[in-house]
Amino acid sequence: MMRQTDRFSAMRTFYAILIALIFIGANTLLCSIASVLMDKYICIIAINICFFCLFLLLIIRRRLENKLPEFNYISYSKIAIVIIINWTLTILFGTFLTDFFAPMIVLPIIASSVFDDSLSNVFSLYLVIITSLCFNYNGYMILCYVTMILFGNMITGFLRRSENLQKLYSLILLFAITTLISVIFYYFNYLELNLSILMYGLSAGIAACIITVCALPILGFMVVKEQQVIYDAFLDPDYSLCNEIRKFSFIEYQHAKRISSLSRKCAKAINANDGLAACGAFYYRLGKIEGEPMIDNAIRIANNHCFPKDVIQIMSEYGGIVSLPSTKESAIVHMVDSVVTKVELFDSDSMSSSWNQNMVIYQTINELSQKGFYDNSGLTMNQFLVIREILANEDILA
Repeated sequence: MMRQTDRFSAMRTFYAILIALIFIGANTLLCSIASVLMDKYICIIAINICFFCLFLLLIIRRRLENKLPEFNYISYSKIAIVIIINWTLTILFGTFLTDFFAPMIVLPIIASSVFDDSLSNVFSLYLVIITSLCFNYNGYMILCYVTMILFGNMITGFLRRSENLQKLYSLILLFAITTLISVIFYYFNYLELNLSILMYGLSAGIAACIITVCALPILGFMVVKEQQVIYDAFLDPDYSLCNEIRKFSFIEYQHAKRISSLSRKCAKAINANDGLAACGAFYYRLGKIEGEPMIDNAIRIANNHCFPKDVIQIMSEYGGIVSLPSTKESAIVHMVDSVVTKVELFDSDSMSSSWNQNMVIYQTINELSQKGFYDNSGLTMNQFLVIREILANEDILA
């Protein structure tokens, strides 16, 4: 089992404070636009404080349970961005759009990019409640927007699918539901329908589709981009931990660079996550900076620097001491580190012959495989052989 904590680093604390300020600022702006009296404003801020504390605790709990979507790439900075977007839309809807025709259905759809279904619902319903308190919505309006939130949360799962046809059907459904809910609850409240009301409903449906089509790709790109750059950010030579390893031991730093480069090459060869393999390899022996217990110290340092969970998983499986490699990337790192460590133990003269190096590499990898180190990693025999050949043909001490 991987031992880790989810303690608040300085960066997470900063974003938690930023999110709190966003809540207070947005509430204040909404109350100001709605000309809310001071006593009512104080009560709304009190509700806001209570909700924020609960909301932050729920986010922390979901992180501990690995229940946030794209968990390794959802940071507090992304959460802050999505909260800003949803608050902005809520204020615009409440200020400029006609009653019953604000497309609140998009709030859980946008929130779903960083939250699970329950958190998306909670946050979106909270926004509806605060807006209704500020603008004195009646019961039918509240029911209208709550119904939109519930439908929006259900549609989210289909919109996140990769199939374009399914996304198209989901957008059509989003348009139809938004239009119908707006028109129906308007009728319940005023007991009248006419062409202009239908046009308002159609406009709300179109607005919901446009916002969804524009927002989801941008938020999705934000996650994809993070997947591409997050590992490289930790591998930047100027990154603080890279400097610490270099200062601790230049030999250790060279070793980390060797296994990082080789792990990336091996991962690419078998279509594994090469960025994850490179990052996990570079920090594989991070615990040596503080000594024993090496794995515990490595995990603690990694958590303090907000490392992705998959990198921490590889670090927790260091050497197969506590647990064996559980992923292909972890198996690659373990294999490369074992080979490079063995080769480095010999002097350059001993390894001057490629035959000597190949003997050491084949013997090392075959022994590890026979002992079952990679049985739970998901590596196929063909992938194992590809990695072994790459390592055997590399000039490791170059």
